[in-house]
Amino acid sequence: MRYLYLFLYYNLAFYLPKSNHPILGSFSKYLRRFLCKKLFLKAGEKLVVENHAYFGNGKDFSVGNEGALGVNFKSIQRKVTIGNFLMMAEDVIFIGGGHKYNRLDIPMGHQGGMEKTPLIIEDDVWIGTRAMILPGCKHIGKGVIIGAGSVVTKDIPDFAIVGGNPARILKYRNNE
Repeated sequence: MRYLYLFLYYNLAFYLPKSNHPILGSFSKYLRRFLCKKLFLKAGEKLVVENHAYFGNGKDFSVGNEGALGVNFKSIQRKVTIGNFLMMAEDVIFIGGGHKYNRLDIPMGHQGGMEKTPLIIEDDVWIGTRAMILPGCKHIGKGVIIGAGSVVTKDIPDFAIVGGNPARILKYRNNE
């Protein structure tokens, strides 16, 4: 049955319009949510998965309540655990794994790949357009904001606002 859900997701729901489309939006949103609840390890309430979101087979993907995966989202070679209230803009990518390259007597492309890299994203996180989360980042803290176009290479502490390439802490959120 899992293969049927994968087939339906990547051959139909993947291409349907965004959830705010005036005609097919509600149907698109419902179908992608339904299929992702079947494919993901965990899918919370009010999950939103926009069109062209890629997450492999979904077995290593867990999303809490009110999580949103933006248009053209890609998760490659990652084991992803997302808390509640994730906001994600378009074109965000999570890159993990990689190629082995230590041996000089064998071409890098023949040395095999590395294992999937874990990524834990805590509650109430906002990820801006075209942010890239690289394998060096394994934990994004609670309340974090990642600016558009950021390239995240290491873990981010709670309530930090980061931006740039490589991303660095610009300031911290507070109650002011």
